[in-house]
Amino acid sequence: MATIATPSNEKEDKVVALKILVDREKNKVVFAEAGKDFVDALLSFLTLPIGTIVRLVGNESSIHSVRVGSLSTLYESVANLEEKHLWTPHCKEMLLQPRNSMEAYCQQLKLNIDDTEPIKFFVCDKHLDCRRKNGSLLSTFRNQRCRCGKLMSGVISTRNLTLENGFVEETATFIISDDLSVLPNDVGISGLLQKHGIDNMEALVEQTVDISKEEVVDLLKFALLSNTPMTDFILKKEQSLDNFNRGNQSQFEIRKVPSDEGRQMVVKLIIRKSNKKVLFAEAKEDFVDFLFSFLTFPLGGVLHMLEGFSSLRCVDKLYKSVIELCSDRYLSSQALKDKLAKPQCALQFKLSNQILPIGEACLPVFHSYTYTYNLNTYEVNSELKFVDPKSSTGELSSSRGFVKGPSMYMVTDDLAVTPLSSIATVSYLNRSKVSLSDLEETVLSIGLKEGLSILKASLTSTSALTNGLNQYMETIKEEN
Repeated sequence: MATIATPSNEKEDKVVALKILVDREKNKVVFAEAGKDFVDALLSFLTLPIGTIVRLVGNESSIHSVRVGSLSTLYESVANLEEKHLWTPHCKEMLLQPRNSMEAYCQQLKLNIDDTEPIKFFVCDKHLDCRRKNGSLLSTFRNQRCRCGKLMSGVISTRNLTLENGFVEETATFIISDDLSVLPNDVGISGLLQKHGIDNMEALVEQTVDISKEEVVDLLKFALLSNTPMTDFILKKEQSLDNFNRGNQSQFEIRKVPSDEGRQMVVKLIIRKSNKKVLFAEAKEDFVDFLFSFLTFPLGGVLHMLEGFSSLRCVDKLYKSVIELCSDRYLSSQALKDKLAKPQCALQFKLSNQILPIGEACLPVFHSYTYTYNLNTYEVNSELKFVDPKSSTGELSSSRGFVKGPSMYMVTDDLAVTPLSSIATVSYLNRSKVSLSDLEETVLSIGLKEGLSILKASLTSTSALTNGLNQYMETIKEEN
């Protein structure tokens, strides 16, 4: 947990000092005053892919591990899925260790918590011979299979990759509220105290605490589960994690969406009639690809698709702060603000037939690079073409997802995904203690509205299918 700062400079390169104002009577953090390093760490939350977040908060830090709605179960399903069900071994890597499309902005942060390996570029082991036959091919994954059948494991050195200096201006300072709202530090003190309901100035005390990378992960955990993450994080009021109120069905309703005339996926829902809960769905590989793709979405991209209303109250507040910050004065540029407000999937991570409105980072164009082979360095001037990591034969592009087909899968209410098995299904029904007379089946088409609703429910609910699809199942019954 956050520790009181000391005069020593031994940790200077590993921690950031944070000033906080504490209300001793209410035992809560009123607000914190922070500079670039801490605010950059907060804004980086929005760039992290969901799979990275699940992995980070699922580990022990200064506080216990945390599960994220149904997404933790989904992540575990990928980890447990045999590779024979995936197009390439890289598919599992893409889902369990998804890349950050804004890693260039995060890598130099003082408190960068993204532990994903930065992007590298690989060419065929027989590059010089292969290039003459197949052109200059490039992969973002080591040991990708080349068109010629060899592995692509030779690292190249490129000239046009640059790292950015975080997100906010070097000299700017900010007020961080207990709910992670970020405000410029230029508001009047009287209005600031009134806004936070302070009526006894003598109860206020100033502290300075040191924040490390591990503690930023702690704060991320509280941001996902608590309505007062700064208080819980700094004053160690950890009980709020267990008492977190996940809300009711109205949380998962989706606001107005564009015309829903895109691709539809058909699933069969097995429902317990007595309580209207979805026990599981039987679905083809397209629906499983769709669910698995959640892990590649950056958190801010999810907020953008949900119009800033994700049911994660404090994450919503942080996202709203980015929308309202003046880019000319506090952020590096308007282009950066646009990226933070609408972060995209990393290059080559987006499904080709994705039904949700999530973008993908553009592939870089390399016109020259250096390649070392047998201790000799070669200068190559040629535009490179990227190999699809979901292809086992070196294709440049394909319509494949992550999961092989044709196949059928069982998806439980909390998004546990397994290959469909009649015997396993019977065992699951027995464990659920449900009788055959209490079962009913419904066939449902999943499009944009239903997909967004499942995504939203998966963030906070362990009944993602029930809470995400309940309103649409009711509509089908009324129509029937």
